[in-house]
Amino acid sequence: MPLLVCLLGLGFSALGWTTEFLFIPIDGPSASSTEMHGINNTGQLVGTFHDAKGTHGLACTPPVDALCSSLFLTPLDLWFNGAKAVSTQIQGITTTGRMAGFFLDGTGESHGFLCIGFPANLECHQVDVTIDHVLMADTLILGLQEQGQFVGSYRGAQSRFHGYLSTEGNFTPIDVPGALATVVVGVATTSGKTTTTIVGFFLDATFSMRGFLCLLPVSQTCFTLFDVTLNGVPQAMTQATGISDQQIVGWFRDPGGHAHGFLCTLPVMAACFIQLDALNGIHTQILGINDRGQIVGHFSHASGGQRGFIANLPPWMSSGRLQ
Repeated sequence: MPLLVCLLGLGFSALGWTTEFLFIPIDGPSASSTEMHGINNTGQLVGTFHDAKGTHGLACTPPVDALCSSLFLTPLDLWFNGAKAVSTQIQGITTTGRMAGFFLDGTGESHGFLCIGFPANLECHQVDVTIDHVLMADTLILGLQEQGQFVGSYRGAQSRFHGYLSTEGNFTPIDVPGALATVVVGVATTSGKTTTTIVGFFLDATFSMRGFLCLLPVSQTCFTLFDVTLNGVPQAMTQATGISDQQIVGWFRDPGGHAHGFLCTLPVMAACFIQLDALNGIHTQILGINDRGQIVGHFSHASGGQRGFIANLPPWMSSGRLQ
């Protein structure tokens, strides 16, 4: 399926002006919808697509410095414990060929997975959060970093959802103080490669969705809570979904219920947020970013379908970009 080259309209609401840059939609084979979740520093990206047969993983592995095209797309359906996963969703990929995500088994339970050796010698194994020797339900792996740490969520007692950080096989529960639910989506080494930061979103006591950032180690005071703020006005349903060396990305909803992507160059403050929208599209959600200023996610178009995308941020927006 050929990929079309379009333009991405960039709206910077605080200044009231717009710029445009190259934007490449990505569609899985015969897909009704596609979403891209992760991208590493060589430009390889991963995600998910849906077709008449179900939900499948998707990887795009172009040569270094080339952009994703249909020539480099690989659908992936993974097998665990001798059975094919009912649904495969790939959330992250490293430059060393490690992948992570989650899948559904035949009973509808979700489990995380880690893979090594992509693409030539792919080996995957199931991962489930274990806290104090107790196996937790519905493990999701949602973010992965080069050093091997990964993050996500699980369902604990009273069916509450908690975030977690895994370091060398040890799971650390993460709950924003006072949150009804916490989900950790991104992890990255930042600030000159000396500190590690996690990002995600949580449901507060008023049932509002908000973003958070935590500079490790995890503590009750490590959390910076935020809402996307444009023209001094906090926006609704902020979800931080990705982090690079110096920037975070995600999405929010406007008063009319439409989703928009955002970019924030650290540190988080009201003036850091830039709104990003797909030109001639609606409901733009940015889900991942790498250290080279490339972003991935998905948007909806006029016909009602959902398409994944990759885009290069312009140099003035790519603070902290690798050279």
